[in-house]
Amino acid sequence: MTLELFITILVMSSAATSVAIQLIKTMLDKAKITYKSVPVAVITAVIVGIGEILIYYITHQIKFTYMTAIYCVCMGTVNAVGAACGYDLVKKFICELFGRTNE
Repeated sequence: MTLELFITILVMSSAATSVAIQLIKTMLDKAKITYKSVPVAVITAVIVGIGEILIYYITHQIKFTYMTAIYCVCMGTVNAVGAACGYDLVKKFICELFGRTNE
């Protein structure tokens, strides 16, 4: 897998992760279930990241090897880091930086 392909899949994963996180948050809000947004984002991002790599490998009929497992772990980790640095955390950081409450 080339770096360009990895980054392309990462971009697609991040877009899919954003949509998936919002869907999950909406469903949890409608069900009136309390949750912390960061764990939801991280778990969703890992699942979507690994899923994107597997979908690529299945659709291109590439044999599953130990390198595929490494790519899956890398994509899940990188996607989770990107999701954890999303809007909620950035807003919280900025509010804490300037001494304001998170509204």
